[in-house]
Amino acid sequence: MTIALSAKNKQGFVQGKIKKPDDSSNRVNHWQRCNDMITSWILNTLSKEIGDSVLYAENIAELWNELEDRFGQSNGARLFQLQKEICSITQGNSDVATYYTRLKKIWDELALVSNLPKCSCGAVQELTKYEQNQKLIQFLMSLNSDYNVTRGNILLMRPLPSVPIAYGLLIQEEKQREIQVPSHFMTEHTSLNAANVHPLSKERFEEKKTIICDYCKKKGHSAAKCYKLVGFPKDFKFAKPRKIAANAVNEEGSEVT
Repeated sequence: MTIALSAKNKQGFVQGKIKKPDDSSNRVNHWQRCNDMITSWILNTLSKEIGDSVLYAENIAELWNELEDRFGQSNGARLFQLQKEICSITQGNSDVATYYTRLKKIWDELALVSNLPKCSCGAVQELTKYEQNQKLIQFLMSLNSDYNVTRGNILLMRPLPSVPIAYGLLIQEEKQREIQVPSHFMTEHTSLNAANVHPLSKERFEEKKTIICDYCKKKGHSAAKCYKLVGFPKDFKFAKPRKIAANAVNEEGSEVT
């Protein structure tokens, strides 16, 4: 809300710096119109119960102060909440970008609540570097274990990189994982190929097994490839003793002649 008021140049109304002019002034109507407009903005952001309780405030500054007194928190309480959120935040199911955005939002609010004094001496650079290192450690320690290797490589850098550089390295790692083919997909693909091959080989075996030779009446070959008809090769190894096999050849030869 403060950002919207600043963008519209209306912070002076809620801060009470722009007072209501006298009723005789020609600017009173303009002031009243701005006051009512800002009041409607704030009421639209409140629940009905809270809005009804401040509906009859005389001006926007009174309404704003009442809300601040009722719901405003001290810096100490807010600092405690922010530090607790930083300690409990984890990446979980979020991607790196979403996790980093959540953490950076807390850092920015923490810097606003802390309101550290400005310093122009040389020590400010060392203090800034210390704060950057603390943010880097907070960012890395809550990453998922999938990034252990990349996290270890970042921590080995000397000097330690800034948070944006570490964020860029982790984004690259995340993108590389997205384009890699999962191992389970390769396993399923291999299994699918194997499933397609085995039935085909079995079918061919069954088909070969059903062929019957018209000459010897045995299964597994045709008459055109029957050794008893076309002759045995020289390197053929007989399953029966050579004498019996020779007799078989002679008998077949006599049948042919």
